[in-house]
Amino acid sequence: MAKYTHKKISAKLAAKAAKAADDDVSQEDVSELQAIGEDIRSLGRRTNLQAYELGGYLARAKAILPERELGAWVKAICKFTPKTARNYIAVYENLSVYKERLVATATSPTMLFVLAYAEEQKVEDVLAALEAGEELTVAQVKQMVGVSTPKKAAPVADSLNMGGLAGLRKVADLKIEQDAARFLGLTTSILAKVEKALEPLSRNRAVLKGALSDAVMYDCRHAHDLINSLAAPLRPDVTAHMNWKPEKLPHGTNWRKVQALLHRMGGSEDWPDRSSFVPWLQNEVVPLLRFVVHGEPLPGDAEEEEARSDVAVEIEQEADDGLLGYHYMPLPARDQIDSAVETVAPDGRDEFKTKLVFDARPFKRQLKRLAA
Repeated sequence: MAKYTHKKISAKLAAKAAKAADDDVSQEDVSELQAIGEDIRSLGRRTNLQAYELGGYLARAKAILPERELGAWVKAICKFTPKTARNYIAVYENLSVYKERLVATATSPTMLFVLAYAEEQKVEDVLAALEAGEELTVAQVKQMVGVSTPKKAAPVADSLNMGGLAGLRKVADLKIEQDAARFLGLTTSILAKVEKALEPLSRNRAVLKGALSDAVMYDCRHAHDLINSLAAPLRPDVTAHMNWKPEKLPHGTNWRKVQALLHRMGGSEDWPDRSSFVPWLQNEVVPLLRFVVHGEPLPGDAEEEEARSDVAVEIEQEADDGLLGYHYMPLPARDQIDSAVETVAPDGRDEFKTKLVFDARPFKRQLKRLAA
């Protein structure tokens, strides 16, 4: 195989220019390509700024060369594939408006390749996260912009055609993978915007509630829909002709708190007033979002575990005094409770019953409600 060199390519192009009047490359273009090649060789290490410069040079070469010659020229001058060249050109053409901000964040060229084909809003979301100090990996950025690798995409058709429970699980796994990536992308963006909104506090400036609400409200609604789709079981309606609705996740769990938070943040009318707005962001919103995005434990988890242990001890002590839980009560007592809890919402009845005990001692039979 003939080895391509800059000299050979230039000679080939010059020969083509002399052949016929309708040739695609003129002598002036050959000189221009030689200059572009020298400029590319003068570039040093591939920083993100130089990725833009390289993309500009390659865009100029693309405008001169016919498509069938571009690949050979790129291999000879740049020592990489035409696909990589197209990525650099896409960075130059599609991300020029973000150049200053992306250079400031020291985004890697590989990450720029991902962003170069993303929607504008997705690029803004990633930029907001980077500017807020988030250290994102290329894989996380791909998730945020909704990019899936060909390896993962290849078996989709086969999975969607497989029958039985195994086929259903394949389809469910695929859905979970896609929805989880979208959920992580949305919550990462929300966290970045919240932390960015809190930055003025370090300068004794006010946190703008309205601006933050406008920036995250719809993302919170979509993230709430996704967590319901991913994790919440469906509850049949009381009437058969109504659609089933997502349940609330188990009370007291961290993911139930996340579900409730996203629901609340999806409507600005449910946000706290000015006096408690910043503490809410600092003590509830940021910790829960960091729990989702980074897997960080919530503050106070240990204290809550100790508190639950104390309550368990108290319940056990009271049980030693003759107090009975709902399932151990006499049938008449359970019937009376079942009648009484008709006023409680269906999804809260079981939890309500767990807080009741029956005193079986003579002359002291009564229902006592334990502290939550």
